[in-house]
Amino acid sequence: MAAAAVVPSKKDIQTELVYWKRLEDRLVVTDFTQPGGEQRFAEQENYNERHPVQIHDIRGEEAKYTLDKNGFQYVRHDVPELDDWSDEEKIKAILIPKTEELVRQVTGATKSIVFTHRIRCLATDSAKRADNRAPAHSVHSDFTPTGALHNLDITVKDPAEVERLRRGRVLAINVWRPLKTITKDPLAVCDWQSVNAQDEWIAYRFVFPHGWNELGKVVRSANHKWYYLSRQQPNEPLLFKQFDSRATEQGGCTVAHSAFVDPEFVDAEPRQSIEIKMFAFIPEEA
Repeated sequence: MAAAAVVPSKKDIQTELVYWKRLEDRLVVTDFTQPGGEQRFAEQENYNERHPVQIHDIRGEEAKYTLDKNGFQYVRHDVPELDDWSDEEKIKAILIPKTEELVRQVTGATKSIVFTHRIRCLATDSAKRADNRAPAHSVHSDFTPTGALHNLDITVKDPAEVERLRRGRVLAINVWRPLKTITKDPLAVCDWQSVNAQDEWIAYRFVFPHGWNELGKVVRSANHKWYYLSRQQPNEPLLFKQFDSRATEQGGCTVAHSAFVDPEFVDAEPRQSIEIKMFAFIPEEA
């Protein structure tokens, strides 16, 4: 008789997350095309403040949490065609189209467009630690609703096609997947239902010579509910919304997320993961 598979035990974690302070301004702009832009960016470190939080492990209860209800969802997704998870070219050639298929299957979308992907593999030397591929230890969303729609314009380019797609439901989905078992710097997501988007979000816009983008920063609330999946495996990708046009008036379902420190694995090997970001389009109902 074959041995039963070992199921990791649940492990809630008490740790700290980095939020932003409550500000009078609901839009903070850092303009790198103007003098003082770099200094203003550095000064915004002063907006950070650490808060103790408990992050709940949903291991064994993954099915309770869904994209439509909570804004995030863990799924089981094997990619047998990918025989080398360390080969970046194979990852791009095989994993990205397979991930698009997955998102269309989960959401019911008929069309998807990947607009970026990033492999995070943080080396131990100090120079690589400063690389922007390092895990992001701050509570944020990749977009505000304004930022998501601006990115859609840039991605699709054709205004007529953008208008057609926007007649249906537009989702921005981030798919976050380990390249090997995650112990150090796991990723936590905040249940969208626990967030007051009108009161707890600050738009953070960066202006560059080539354009601009706008993400979201978050003010701490005791109502926030944080979750992660302990010892997440490469076949357990996390899907979470960074925009949902059906929820625009409620803040766009831009799910807050952050890497966090698990005290048990502070000295473990750096994590390796890939995030694939895409728009998914669900046609308007007939």
